[in-house]
Amino acid sequence: MNNDPKRGIAFLLVISGRKKKDALLTLLTDMDIRVVNVSYGKGSVKSNSPLIDIFGFVPEENKVVITCLLSREEAGIVIDRLEKKFEFNKPNTGIAFTVCVDSLSF
Repeated sequence: MNNDPKRGIAFLLVISGRKKKDALLTLLTDMDIRVVNVSYGKGSVKSNSPLIDIFGFVPEENKVVITCLLSREEAGIVIDRLEKKFEFNKPNTGIAFTVCVDSLSF
């Protein structure tokens, strides 16, 4: 089964503030990742919430949710670039993760 075309494929999910949408999409298109889905969401922390003071959340309600399929190798590169360029490894910057879909059946 080494010739299986689904082998090494990952599903990437990125959630961040809408202000970063264009820069995030540029990162993906510069890597020649073509099948990208963009949708909008609303964060759960309101600007008057006590969670802001307790946990130090930044009250940005408008979110962008970006999903795509890419190779596992590309996924690792994207995650590294998100940490370096967009500081996703720090709080209040964004969330990104991958899920292996090698054994997904259609």
